[in-house]
Amino acid sequence: MLYITKNFILFAVIFILSFSNIVKTEASTELNQWATSFESYLFNLGPITGKFSQLDKYGKLSKGKFWSNGKGSIKFSYLPESELMITINDGLISVKEKENSPVNQYSIKDSPISNLLSKSFSLDNFAFKKIAIEGNIGTIELRIKESSKRNSIHLTGDYPIPKLRQWRLIDAQNNETLVFFSKISKFDFLDKNFFNMNYEQK
Repeated sequence: MLYITKNFILFAVIFILSFSNIVKTEASTELNQWATSFESYLFNLGPITGKFSQLDKYGKLSKGKFWSNGKGSIKFSYLPESELMITINDGLISVKEKENSPVNQYSIKDSPISNLLSKSFSLDNFAFKKIAIEGNIGTIELRIKESSKRNSIHLTGDYPIPKLRQWRLIDAQNNETLVFFSKISKFDFLDKNFFNMNYEQK
């Protein structure tokens, strides 16, 4: 009887551990499948436009409209009271604070935005990625360096069918910026200089 009891206990322990591993494997597969779908969704978005709301490190909320050509360029036009305009194109971020003000440009070489907007975008281009799903929302954390949360971006989208909702960018100075996207739709991109602020000034 004692021998049977011991065997039963051993079997129960093995079953519980095996079941736990199966659950973890299924959960990991589910996360990876969604991440792959999200990656494909972002890669194949093509030319899009929509609205955005931005929350900076000081808690200031700004709103406006954005455009992306689906080939590595994106433009943010803020509501009239700020007149701020930002474009990311050809590895540079261009900032114009007022309609007639000069354009300031900065390299995004070491920013996760560079990889995100790359024409060869892939989650594997990042040194670190972490996937989490809560309810009908999924988030992917992507880092330039595995050991540092600086220069990282968190992409949030719908689950199980991916649709971009927001990104949370943490820069090299550990400043955090949240950008919420809404009313995303396709559009016909015509003007090749649309993302070139220097061209606008000529």
